[in-house]
Amino acid sequence: MSFRDILNNTQKVKKITKVAFNALDEDDSGYLERKELISILNNCADTLKIERPSSEEMDEILKELDENSDGKVSENEFQKLIEKVLSIMAKIEEK
Repeated sequence: MSFRDILNNTQKVKKITKVAFNALDEDDSGYLERKELISILNNCADTLKIERPSSEEMDEILKELDENSDGKVSENEFQKLIEKVLSIMAKIEEK
C-alpha cells in the first residue's frame, strides 16, 4: 500500500492518528500538552543526532499545531499533522 493510498483512505488515516496519538499522550489526558511535545521533539532530535529545538521553536510548533489556541493539541489537530506527513511521503514516493 502506497502513502497516497493511505492518505486517500480516511479510516486508515484515523487509525494511524489514533495509534500514534495514544502512544504519545503519556498522561492519557486526551491531549498532547507542551511537556509531551517537548519530550517527543527532543527524542526525535536525539535520534536524528540534530540540535534539540529551542524553547521559542517549541512555542512556534505548538502554536502551529494548536488551531484553537487552548495550549494543547487534540487528536483532530494531530491528525492534520499526520496528513501533512503522509502527503510529503506520498510526493517523495511518487518521484
